[in-house]
Amino acid sequence: MRLIKLVLISAVVFFLLLTAMSLLIPSSIRISRAIDIRSAGNNVLPYLKDQSKWPLWNAYFKDSSKKFTVSTISSTDSLVLTRWKAGDKIFQSGMAVYNQVEGTVTVQWYFDFTLSWYPWEKIASIIYDGQLGTPMQESLTDLKTLVEANP
Repeated sequence: MRLIKLVLISAVVFFLLLTAMSLLIPSSIRISRAIDIRSAGNNVLPYLKDQSKWPLWNAYFKDSSKKFTVSTISSTDSLVLTRWKAGDKIFQSGMAVYNQVEGTVTVQWYFDFTLSWYPWEKIASIIYDGQLGTPMQESLTDLKTLVEANP
C-alpha cells in the first residue's frame, strides 16, 4: 500500500512539475527561413501564389507521403498567406517577398503555431524547428535555383 501511495504521489508531483516547466514555453511560435534571390519580385511571386507550381520547388509537395491540405487565405503583391491542415492540427504559413536591394529579393517563409497549455504539446514544439527548418530551407534553395534559371 505504501508503495502504491508513493508511486501515485510521485506521478502527480512529476506531472505538476512538468506542467509548471511547460508554462515557460510560449504558446505561439514561429518557424522561419529566408533566402536572397537574384531576380525581380514579379518573377518570384508566380511560384509562390500558384499552388500548381509548388511541386517544382516545395519539398512538402514533392513528397507524396505527406498528408496535409493547404488553402490560400490571402495573396498580395508581397505576401501569400496559407492555412495548412495536417491531421487535427491547423496552422498558418506565410511567404513574404521583400525588395531590399536592386535586382535581389528576399523571400521569407514562416509557419505560425498556436499551442494549447498541455505540457506534452508545448514540449513537443521544441523540435518543430528541427523538423520543419530543413525542408523549408531546401525548398527555398530549390526556389532560388528555379527562379534564377528562368528569369
